[in-house]
Amino acid sequence: MAKGETKTDKASSGGTLEGRDPDLLRRIYEVMVLTRAVEDRMVAMYRGGDLLGSLYTGHWHEAISVGAASALRPDDYLAPIHRDLGAHLWRGMEAWQVMASFMGKATSPTGGRDGTLHYGRLDLNVYNLPSHIPANFPVATGMAFAAQYRGQDRVCLAFCGDGSTSRADFHEALSIASVQKLPNIFIIENNQYAYSTPLSLTSNSETLSAKAAAYGIPGVTVDGTDALAVHDAVAEAVARARAGEGPSIVEGVTMRMHGHAEHDPADYVVKELYEEYSKKDPVELFENVLLKGGVLDDDTVKKVREDARQAAIAARRKALADPMPDPSNIEDGVYAD
Repeated sequence: MAKGETKTDKASSGGTLEGRDPDLLRRIYEVMVLTRAVEDRMVAMYRGGDLLGSLYTGHWHEAISVGAASALRPDDYLAPIHRDLGAHLWRGMEAWQVMASFMGKATSPTGGRDGTLHYGRLDLNVYNLPSHIPANFPVATGMAFAAQYRGQDRVCLAFCGDGSTSRADFHEALSIASVQKLPNIFIIENNQYAYSTPLSLTSNSETLSAKAAAYGIPGVTVDGTDALAVHDAVAEAVARARAGEGPSIVEGVTMRMHGHAEHDPADYVVKELYEEYSKKDPVELFENVLLKGGVLDDDTVKKVREDARQAAIAARRKALADPMPDPSNIEDGVYAD
């Protein structure tokens, strides 16, 4: 798209698989299924008292997190938020590490220093989520600036939610990224609610991607339940960033099918939205596309789903058995060695 152009396209990709790498398609599907299986297991763990604090899930966000991450190279930077387990798993973080983080275990990515969702893996170029959203956006612009300054062919993709687009750090990050032509891709996960506040009370824009026009950069809105639509939009934005043409906004429209966190009954949500999006499960939609396209068959689907279920069970078993942090090491990591 041209500078400052905003395109709204919520249409499905239509399941067109011609010319696509079947191995990539299968891996996107496998990680989406694993993401759902792990989070389903963690919901049961939360209700059973295995986890500490709150649990935040990304049900119905799998097409956004995995579809976006799959458009990057391993050396590109990722700055996820709390709905993006799929992006972590795509990059190679193991499910037990995520569970261990919510348990505050010594083996978690934070070493038990944080008992919830602020995990990352610097060795995988996945950066820890800071609160509050989108505090990761200024961090993402810093990472993109560093890559540009060093002459590295790397981009930085960061996620935020719909309510985040009304915060100051969103605008500050977009402003500097656009002026400096930084290699950023900003993903807006529009799931209709910022905690309990509906989108109609946080933005008067027809789409959230329309806000890109204020910064003279492209913005596009796609169906956030369609993994291929997300992947294609992000791939286009990545190509633009690598070419030195600056940042882009990609908005994926979906629905938050659980509460803000598992303690939230979300009884403020309009019932019709749940009914509408219950028919748009992104995992099932992508599965059907691949079945119709001959990339998967029924036996493969059964195996992928069972392998994911078993992986989630094994991850729970390992995380539960892992040790808690040693209190004598509480000062470790405060200062650089």
